Amino acid sequence: MNYRKLDAALSSVVSDQPVSDEPNLEVSVRTLSPPDEEQQKELESHGVYGVSPRGRIFSARLSTRAVSSLSEKPWVRLLELAQELKPLG
Repeated sequence: MNYRKLDAALSSVVSDQPVSDEPNLEVSVRTLSPPDEEQQKELESHGVYGVSPRGRIFSARLSTRAVSSLSEKPWVRLLELAQELKPLG
């Protein structure tokens, strides 16, 4: 796993969990550029949804194994643990 591509929150969570195929982490996946066709298929196979050839930020429900795999891809820039947003005010 390339921990340099994980934000602090995701790094903390995956270091506390055993490697698993259970998709239990809500994650944002950021790529260096819009993914090509092969990269799109790979993202989708890991559980990333809404993959498009024009975007660079995608949502996903990933397993720790998928996080590890994607973190090693040279075209993935950052994996971030999704955070619940609260209304202002």
